[in-house]
Amino acid sequence: MDKEAKEIRKIIAVNQEVEASYQFIAAGLGHLHNQNSMVSNNHVFLQLMAAGIERLLKILLLLKDKHLNGSFPDLEHAKNRFQQYNAGHGIAKMLNELLDYSDSVPVMQVHPMLTEGMSFLKNDAKFNEFVGILTEFAISQRYHYIDTIILDKENPKPNPFELTKTFISSFNKDIDVSEISYETEERIAIEKTIICIETGVVALSRFFTHGLGQEANRYSGDFSKFILLKEDEMGKLLYNKKSSSPRDFYEPMSVVSLRFLLLIASSKSKVIHHYQREEWPFHVDKVTVYYKGPRSFLVRIGNQVFALTSKTATRFKIPVYRMSKNLKQRQVAQFLLEDAERLVSAQR
Repeated sequence: MDKEAKEIRKIIAVNQEVEASYQFIAAGLGHLHNQNSMVSNNHVFLQLMAAGIERLLKILLLLKDKHLNGSFPDLEHAKNRFQQYNAGHGIAKMLNELLDYSDSVPVMQVHPMLTEGMSFLKNDAKFNEFVGILTEFAISQRYHYIDTIILDKENPKPNPFELTKTFISSFNKDIDVSEISYETEERIAIEKTIICIETGVVALSRFFTHGLGQEANRYSGDFSKFILLKEDEMGKLLYNKKSSSPRDFYEPMSVVSLRFLLLIASSKSKVIHHYQREEWPFHVDKVTVYYKGPRSFLVRIGNQVFALTSKTATRFKIPVYRMSKNLKQRQVAQFLLEDAERLVSAQR
């Protein structure tokens, strides 16, 4: 596989990780928002937030390496790179490295929006308390209660779930709760907790648009919902509310259209027959994958053409292949993108 094909694989992988980190964080905040009580079991909330924040920080650090060195680290260097952060789970250490780096980025020292965000990440006591809980949880406390079950003595390590309950309830420490119901008190604490975490995520998201070059900016799509979050919108989880997307109205490209004729005239293609695969997920006997530079991958299924990546879907205003009526129920075809990617080197 040549250099360009490898680069495309890495771009797809970064997109997947960025999307996953966003989904983990959004789901974690949504789970906290839906809790009936601030003393509820926090297992799911902590699992989601730790997974999301850890992934986000790792991706930002890798994008920093790419920005400074011109390429992502190779496997061995990447292993050593993350080993220094408690085997890749040291959330606080990874955050501190990013913040140290921000001190060397001129725009982050002069733009008020950025300086306020970096100051919050560095100095806000509540947010750093939460980062500390997440860090201990990610490093060694994800199975605190499992350890409690199998240990003969009481588990001596700090209980991250109890620490989280204390953290959430501490947001009401300075308010008079004598005139409000328990339910209102709990909702206030949960909302303040969400706002605190959102403020930190917003500040972290700005690394996609400032300080890491155009490479990072390319991946800002998912986190733009945090980047654009206004102060009066915090705590309302607007990013979790279902809204219509332009993609909802995309239509497949017809093979009798001028668009398709122009596509095949400037693309590399490969026909894949049903007998070439042990399991065939389509109702048609063959499909054709296309590579059209730069970095667009498509597939013809029957008389319609679909996208193989979200970027391609946006570029051509067509749905992804999973929307094809010729795809069998509960089937996927990951081999399509793999075969289409091989056309990159074949075109050179």
